[in-house]
Amino acid sequence: MSSGKSPIRSKKIPLKAVMIYLRLDDADRLAKFAEDRGLSNSKIAREGIIMRMDREGDQFEQGYNEALSDVKKVVMETYGAGMMFPSGKSFAQLVCDGIDVMVRPKHE
Repeated sequence: MSSGKSPIRSKKIPLKAVMIYLRLDDADRLAKFAEDRGLSNSKIAREGIIMRMDREGDQFEQGYNEALSDVKKVVMETYGAGMMFPSGKSFAQLVCDGIDVMVRPKHE
């Protein structure tokens, strides 16, 4: 989807065209987001891709894992979740075991 703006080509920084696929609803959201901020779809995509690849400040992964940790804390502190099963694990521990597999590994 095009914002109707002419692409800005840099003579100093060579660029390479790539193609991405978005669900239709996400493409519509991107177009509105870009228009509201006066940015091109490409600039938003570039910034997002660079942010995800930046291992120094991967705030998305860090925030995701911190949220999972917060959820586990709430589960473990919930009184009713302390019920024990014949396996020797509490309901809370079984739930936390399911959450543990969702943690994203840190990349070095």
